[in-house]
Amino acid sequence: MVIYGKQPVLYALERHINQIEKIFIAKELPKNLFVSLKKYQKPISVLDSKKAQALAHGRNHQGIFAQIRDIKPLDLATIKHQSPLLALCGVSDIGNLGSIMRSAYCLGAGGVLVCDYTLSKSGIEGMLRASAGAALDMPFCNITHTLEVLNELKMAGFVFIGADSAGENITSFLSKSQQNSPQMPKNFKKIDRISQTNSKPAGFVGEFPEKWILFLGSEGQGLQPKILKKMDITLCIPMRRDFDSLNVAHATVIFLDRLLNRGQNE
Repeated sequence: MVIYGKQPVLYALERHINQIEKIFIAKELPKNLFVSLKKYQKPISVLDSKKAQALAHGRNHQGIFAQIRDIKPLDLATIKHQSPLLALCGVSDIGNLGSIMRSAYCLGAGGVLVCDYTLSKSGIEGMLRASAGAALDMPFCNITHTLEVLNELKMAGFVFIGADSAGENITSFLSKSQQNSPQMPKNFKKIDRISQTNSKPAGFVGEFPEKWILFLGSEGQGLQPKILKKMDITLCIPMRRDFDSLNVAHATVIFLDRLLNRGQNE
């Protein structure tokens, strides 16, 4: 597996040196950067421009590549012990996946489920690059069909939170949660679900759940109706202007920040 670009390669060298097998350079680098690469004591080879462009699929490689051991997704049995989780259902843009991985790692998510999309080796390489290397530290799992794993996740004790434009205003929802539990402890207890009517989630009572998964769909279609029906609560981001579309990576950041911090500075 090959990654490229200054930030992803340096991140991998700094934090995952044992994963690195070889370094390639494709142009003359600043002296201080070349010295930094040498200190890791990994083999360094020079690539010609055509080979470099082929490895980078024509993208900007900044003259730095690293051959690393293959990164494989975790299985569901392993990742379901992490919390909170983020489930991306049908999100297939590698740039968005990498950006979300980076944000999820920075904001404190426990893991990411890439659902309804098969990650190829080249896809994982692209995701690592787009995450600036953060995907090396963000546990992730590849799920072929979301609906087939929902029962297992529910049995593991997760509360399902869906992102949907028709959902409850997340600001109002969190405000009610804080009113129900004004002194929110750091180790949150499980909440009870209010009985549902017509299979539509009625909300939460009590303290914020200890284990939860945030589900987001693709930009074009959002979450499928069959998945939405399985949610314990659906939430939306309030818009101040008459434009109801956010990039899925940006929406994920907003949801995660508000759910993880619940409007508080920690």
